[in-house]
Amino acid sequence: MNEHASSIYKHSLKLERRTASLYVQNTGCQQCSPSYGWGPGVRNHFLLHHVIAGKGVFISRDTRYDLQAGDTFLAYPDTTIHYCADARDPWEYVWVGFGGLDAASYMSQTDLTEEEPVYRGRDSGDIRALLEKIYESYGTSAAESLEMTARLYQLLAFLVRTAQGGRGGGREAPDCALLAAEYIVNHYETPITVEGLAAYASVSHSSLYRRFMKRFQMSPKRFLLEYRIERACALLASTGHSIQEISNSVGFEDPFYFSRAFKDVKGVSPRQYANQARSGREAAMGEDEVKSPSMI
Repeated sequence: MNEHASSIYKHSLKLERRTASLYVQNTGCQQCSPSYGWGPGVRNHFLLHHVIAGKGVFISRDTRYDLQAGDTFLAYPDTTIHYCADARDPWEYVWVGFGGLDAASYMSQTDLTEEEPVYRGRDSGDIRALLEKIYESYGTSAAESLEMTARLYQLLAFLVRTAQGGRGGGREAPDCALLAAEYIVNHYETPITVEGLAAYASVSHSSLYRRFMKRFQMSPKRFLLEYRIERACALLASTGHSIQEISNSVGFEDPFYFSRAFKDVKGVSPRQYANQARSGREAAMGEDEVKSPSMI
Protein backbone atom coordinates (compact mmCIF):
# COMPACT_ATOMS: atom_id res chain seq x y z
CA MET A 1 0.00 0.00 0.00
CA ASN A 2 1.67 3.24 -1.11
CA GLU A 3 2.05 6.39 0.99
CA HIS A 4 -0.49 8.34 -1.06
CA ALA A 5 -3.17 5.65 -0.77
CA SER A 6 -2.60 5.28 2.98
CA SER A 7 -3.61 8.90 3.55
CA ILE A 8 -6.96 8.56 1.83
CA TYR A 9 -10.14 7.88 3.80
CA LYS A 10 -12.58 5.87 1.75
CA HIS A 11 -16.21 5.95 2.71
CA SER A 12 -19.00 3.94 1.14
CA LEU A 13 -22.37 5.71 1.18
CA LYS A 14 -25.50 3.78 0.29
CA LEU A 15 -29.16 4.39 0.98
CA GLU A 16 -31.47 1.86 2.63
CA ARG A 17 -28.59 -0.27 3.88
CA ARG A 18 -30.35 -1.34 7.04
CA THR A 19 -32.23 -4.02 5.13
CA ALA A 20 -29.05 -5.57 3.71
CA SER A 21 -27.63 -8.78 5.12
CA LEU A 22 -24.12 -7.33 5.17
CA TYR A 23 -22.60 -4.14 3.81
CA VAL A 24 -19.44 -2.07 3.96
CA GLN A 25 -20.00 1.19 5.83
CA ASN A 26 -16.50 2.57 5.33
CA THR A 27 -12.95 1.47 4.71
CA GLY A 28 -9.61 3.20 4.98
CA CYS A 29 -5.93 3.12 5.78
CA GLN A 30 -4.13 5.78 7.80
CA GLN A 31 -0.69 6.62 9.08
CA CYS A 32 -1.66 8.50 12.24
CA SER A 33 0.14 11.51 13.62
CA PRO A 34 1.54 11.26 17.19
CA SER A 35 -1.25 10.99 19.81
CA TYR A 36 -3.95 11.16 17.13
CA GLY A 37 -7.13 9.54 18.38
CA TRP A 38 -10.90 9.25 18.29
CA GLY A 39 -13.41 9.24 21.13
CA PRO A 40 -14.62 8.56 23.60
CA GLY A 41 -17.75 7.93 21.57
CA VAL A 42 -19.91 5.26 19.97
CA ARG A 43 -20.34 3.95 16.45
CA ASN A 44 -23.58 2.61 14.99
CA HIS A 45 -21.76 -0.20 13.18
CA PHE A 46 -18.92 -2.69 13.65
CA LEU A 47 -15.44 -1.27 13.08
CA LEU A 48 -12.48 -3.63 12.61
CA HIS A 49 -8.92 -2.24 12.66
CA HIS A 50 -5.64 -4.03 11.98
CA VAL A 51 -2.40 -2.41 13.11
CA ILE A 52 0.16 -2.43 10.29
CA ALA A 53 2.94 -0.63 12.14
CA GLY A 54 3.58 1.37 15.30
CA LYS A 55 1.70 1.36 18.59
CA GLY A 56 -1.47 2.70 20.13
CA VAL A 57 -4.16 2.23 22.76
CA PHE A 58 -7.71 0.94 22.34
CA ILE A 59 -10.24 1.35 25.16
CA SER A 60 -13.58 -0.48 25.07
CA ARG A 61 -16.02 -0.89 27.96
CA ASP A 62 -13.47 0.75 30.28
CA THR A 63 -10.83 -1.86 29.46
CA ARG A 64 -7.50 -0.64 28.06
CA TYR A 65 -5.56 -2.58 25.41
CA ASP A 66 -2.00 -1.55 24.52
CA LEU A 67 -1.57 -2.66 20.93
CA GLN A 68 1.22 -2.91 18.37
CA ALA A 69 1.89 -4.01 14.79
CA GLY A 70 0.10 -7.27 13.99
CA ASP A 71 -2.77 -6.75 16.44
CA THR A 72 -6.43 -6.48 15.43
CA PHE A 73 -9.21 -4.79 17.39
CA LEU A 74 -12.98 -4.63 16.96
CA ALA A 75 -15.33 -1.86 18.06
CA TYR A 76 -18.90 -3.01 18.63
CA PRO A 77 -21.96 -0.92 17.72
CA ASP A 78 -23.30 1.39 20.43
CA THR A 79 -20.33 0.62 22.71
CA THR A 80 -18.23 3.47 24.12
CA ILE A 81 -14.73 3.31 22.66
CA HIS A 82 -11.59 5.42 22.49
CA TYR A 83 -8.44 4.75 20.50
CA CYS A 84 -5.26 6.79 20.26
CA ALA A 85 -1.89 6.53 18.53
CA ASP A 86 1.31 6.36 20.56
CA ALA A 87 3.07 9.70 21.03
CA ARG A 88 6.48 8.35 19.96
CA ASP A 89 5.66 5.49 17.62
CA PRO A 90 2.19 6.26 16.21
CA TRP A 91 0.41 3.43 14.56
CA GLU A 92 -0.67 2.89 11.00
CA TYR A 93 -3.79 0.83 10.50
CA VAL A 94 -6.24 -0.40 7.90
CA TRP A 95 -9.89 -0.76 8.76
CA VAL A 96 -13.38 -1.63 7.61
CA GLY A 97 -16.65 -0.49 9.12
CA PHE A 98 -19.60 -2.76 8.40
CA GLY A 99 -23.18 -3.52 9.39
CA GLY A 100 -26.25 -5.40 8.20
CA LEU A 101 -28.98 -7.65 9.50
CA ASP A 102 -26.61 -10.63 9.77
CA ALA A 103 -23.45 -8.81 10.91
CA ALA A 104 -23.93 -9.49 14.63
CA SER A 105 -24.73 -13.15 13.98
CA TYR A 106 -21.58 -13.60 11.92
CA MET A 107 -19.38 -11.89 14.50
CA SER A 108 -20.84 -14.03 17.29
CA GLN A 109 -19.30 -17.04 15.54
CA THR A 110 -15.78 -15.61 15.73
CA ASP A 111 -13.42 -15.42 18.70
CA LEU A 112 -13.78 -11.65 18.92
CA THR A 113 -16.23 -10.72 21.68
CA GLU A 114 -17.33 -7.59 23.50
CA GLU A 115 -15.41 -8.87 26.54
CA GLU A 116 -12.25 -9.57 24.51
CA PRO A 117 -12.37 -7.56 21.26
CA VAL A 118 -8.67 -7.99 20.41
CA TYR A 119 -6.50 -10.46 18.50
CA ARG A 120 -2.88 -10.03 19.62
CA GLY A 121 -0.79 -10.94 16.60
CA ARG A 122 -3.13 -13.75 15.63
CA ASP A 123 -3.52 -14.48 11.89
CA SER A 124 -1.89 -11.11 11.29
CA GLY A 125 -0.86 -11.55 7.67
CA ASP A 126 -4.18 -13.05 6.58
CA ILE A 127 -6.33 -10.42 8.31
CA ARG A 128 -4.22 -7.58 6.93
CA ALA A 129 -4.40 -8.97 3.40
CA LEU A 130 -8.17 -9.44 3.55
CA LEU A 131 -8.71 -5.92 4.90
CA GLU A 132 -6.46 -4.41 2.26
CA LYS A 133 -8.43 -6.20 -0.46
CA ILE A 134 -11.61 -4.53 0.79
CA TYR A 135 -9.84 -1.17 0.87
CA GLU A 136 -8.38 -1.61 -2.62
CA SER A 137 -11.75 -2.55 -4.13
CA TYR A 138 -13.44 0.65 -2.93
CA GLY A 139 -15.58 2.44 -5.49
CA THR A 140 -19.02 3.83 -6.12
CA SER A 141 -20.09 1.71 -9.08
CA ALA A 142 -22.39 -1.31 -8.67
CA ALA A 143 -19.56 -3.68 -9.58
CA GLU A 144 -17.19 -2.12 -7.04
CA SER A 145 -19.86 -2.21 -4.35
CA LEU A 146 -20.46 -5.90 -5.00
CA GLU A 147 -16.73 -6.60 -4.93
CA MET A 148 -16.32 -4.79 -1.61
CA THR A 149 -19.19 -6.77 -0.10
CA ALA A 150 -17.83 -10.04 -1.49
CA ARG A 151 -14.44 -9.34 0.09
CA LEU A 152 -16.09 -8.43 3.37
CA TYR A 153 -17.79 -11.83 3.31
CA GLN A 154 -14.37 -13.41 2.68
CA LEU A 155 -12.96 -11.63 5.73
CA LEU A 156 -15.80 -12.70 8.02
CA ALA A 157 -15.70 -16.23 6.63
CA PHE A 158 -12.00 -16.36 7.55
CA LEU A 159 -12.69 -15.12 11.08
CA VAL A 160 -15.45 -17.70 11.53
CA ARG A 161 -13.43 -20.52 9.98
CA THR A 162 -10.40 -19.87 12.18
CA ALA A 163 -12.40 -19.47 15.40
CA GLN A 164 -10.86 -21.60 18.12
CA GLY A 165 -13.94 -21.74 20.33
CA GLY A 166 -13.04 -18.80 22.50
CA ARG A 167 -10.19 -18.53 24.98
CA GLY A 168 -10.00 -21.59 27.17
CA GLY A 169 -13.17 -23.37 26.11
CA GLY A 170 -15.42 -24.47 23.33
CA ARG A 171 -18.40 -22.57 22.10
CA GLU A 172 -21.87 -23.93 22.70
CA ALA A 173 -23.03 -26.10 19.80
CA PRO A 174 -25.63 -24.50 17.55
CA ASP A 175 -29.23 -25.28 18.50
CA CYS A 176 -30.34 -28.04 16.12
CA ALA A 177 -33.95 -26.83 16.27
CA LEU A 178 -32.93 -23.34 15.20
CA LEU A 179 -30.76 -24.71 12.40
CA ALA A 180 -33.61 -26.87 11.10
CA ALA A 181 -36.17 -24.08 11.48
CA GLU A 182 -33.90 -21.70 9.56
CA TYR A 183 -33.61 -24.29 6.81
CA ILE A 184 -37.40 -24.57 6.63
CA VAL A 185 -37.84 -20.79 6.42
CA ASN A 186 -35.32 -20.58 3.56
CA HIS A 187 -36.38 -23.71 1.63
CA TYR A 188 -40.08 -24.23 2.44
CA GLU A 189 -41.01 -24.34 -1.27
CA THR A 190 -38.79 -27.40 -1.86
CA PRO A 191 -39.36 -31.03 -0.77
CA ILE A 192 -38.38 -31.35 2.92
CA THR A 193 -38.44 -34.40 5.16
CA VAL A 194 -37.88 -34.64 8.90
CA GLU A 195 -35.12 -37.16 8.21
CA GLY A 196 -33.44 -34.65 5.93
CA LEU A 197 -33.73 -31.92 8.55
CA ALA A 198 -32.17 -34.18 11.17
CA ALA A 199 -29.27 -34.98 8.84
CA TYR A 200 -28.82 -31.28 8.06
CA ALA A 201 -28.67 -30.46 11.79
CA SER A 202 -26.40 -33.49 12.46
CA VAL A 203 -28.70 -35.02 15.07
CA SER A 204 -31.00 -38.01 15.32
CA HIS A 205 -34.67 -37.84 14.42
CA SER A 206 -35.65 -38.20 18.10
CA SER A 207 -33.21 -35.48 19.24
CA LEU A 208 -34.58 -33.04 16.68
CA TYR A 209 -38.14 -33.82 17.76
CA ARG A 210 -37.31 -33.17 21.43
CA ARG A 211 -35.54 -29.89 20.67
CA PHE A 212 -38.44 -28.67 18.52
CA MET A 213 -40.97 -29.51 21.20
CA LYS A 214 -38.90 -27.65 23.80
CA ARG A 215 -38.26 -24.55 21.69
CA PHE A 216 -41.40 -24.26 19.52
CA GLN A 217 -43.93 -26.45 21.37
CA MET A 218 -44.56 -28.39 18.17
CA SER A 219 -42.90 -31.11 16.11
CA PRO A 220 -40.65 -30.37 13.12
CA LYS A 221 -43.36 -31.72 10.81
CA ARG A 222 -45.99 -29.41 12.30
CA PHE A 223 -43.61 -26.43 12.15
CA LEU A 224 -43.03 -27.09 8.44
CA LEU A 225 -46.75 -27.43 7.78
CA GLU A 226 -47.73 -24.26 9.64
CA TYR A 227 -44.94 -22.20 8.08
CA ARG A 228 -46.03 -23.27 4.59
CA ILE A 229 -49.63 -22.41 5.42
CA GLU A 230 -48.60 -18.96 6.68
CA ARG A 231 -46.74 -18.31 3.43
CA ALA A 232 -49.85 -19.46 1.55
CA CYS A 233 -51.99 -17.03 3.57
CA ALA A 234 -49.76 -14.15 2.50
CA LEU A 235 -50.15 -15.12 -1.16
CA LEU A 236 -53.90 -15.66 -0.88
CA ALA A 237 -54.36 -12.26 0.74
CA SER A 238 -52.16 -10.27 -1.61
CA THR A 239 -52.29 -11.94 -5.04
CA GLY A 240 -54.78 -13.35 -7.49
CA HIS A 241 -52.89 -16.60 -8.08
CA SER A 242 -54.85 -19.82 -8.37
CA ILE A 243 -55.02 -22.38 -5.56
CA GLN A 244 -52.79 -24.73 -7.55
CA GLU A 245 -50.21 -22.02 -8.18
CA ILE A 246 -50.11 -21.13 -4.49
CA SER A 247 -50.01 -24.80 -3.51
CA ASN A 248 -46.94 -25.34 -5.72
CA SER A 249 -45.33 -22.12 -4.50
CA VAL A 250 -45.33 -23.15 -0.84
CA GLY A 251 -44.14 -26.73 -1.27
CA PHE A 252 -47.34 -28.78 -1.73
CA GLU A 253 -47.32 -31.01 -4.79
CA ASP A 254 -50.99 -31.98 -4.39
CA PRO A 255 -53.47 -29.04 -4.32
CA PHE A 256 -56.16 -31.24 -2.76
CA TYR A 257 -53.87 -32.15 0.14
CA PHE A 258 -52.93 -28.48 0.41
CA SER A 259 -56.61 -27.52 0.74
CA ARG A 260 -57.20 -30.14 3.44
CA ALA A 261 -54.07 -29.10 5.35
CA PHE A 262 -54.98 -25.43 5.05
CA LYS A 263 -58.46 -26.01 6.48
CA ASP A 264 -56.98 -28.12 9.28
CA VAL A 265 -54.74 -25.22 10.33
CA LYS A 266 -56.94 -22.19 9.55
CA GLY A 267 -60.45 -23.61 9.89
CA VAL A 268 -61.48 -22.41 6.41
CA SER A 269 -60.59 -23.43 2.89
CA PRO A 270 -57.97 -21.49 0.91
CA ARG A 271 -60.71 -20.04 -1.31
CA GLN A 272 -62.76 -18.91 1.70
CA TYR A 273 -59.64 -17.33 3.22
CA ALA A 274 -58.92 -15.45 0.00
CA ASN A 275 -62.53 -14.23 -0.22
CA GLN A 276 -62.45 -13.06 3.39
CA ALA A 277 -59.19 -11.23 2.81
CA ARG A 278 -60.59 -9.60 -0.33
CA SER A 279 -63.78 -8.54 1.50
CA GLY A 280 -61.71 -7.10 4.30
CA ARG A 281 -59.65 -5.03 1.86
CA GLU A 282 -62.77 -3.76 0.11
CA ALA A 283 -64.38 -2.82 3.44
CA ALA A 284 -61.23 -0.99 4.48
CA MET A 285 -61.16 0.89 1.18
CA GLY A 286 -64.80 1.86 1.67
CA GLU A 287 -64.07 3.22 5.13
CA ASP A 288 -61.20 5.27 3.73
CA GLU A 289 -63.51 6.79 1.12
CA VAL A 290 -66.08 7.71 3.79
CA LYS A 291 -63.39 9.29 5.96
CA SER A 292 -61.87 11.27 3.07
CA PRO A 293 -62.95 14.92 2.96
CA SER A 294 -65.10 15.79 -0.04
CA MET A 295 -63.55 18.00 -2.64
CA ILE A 296 -65.15 21.42 -3.19
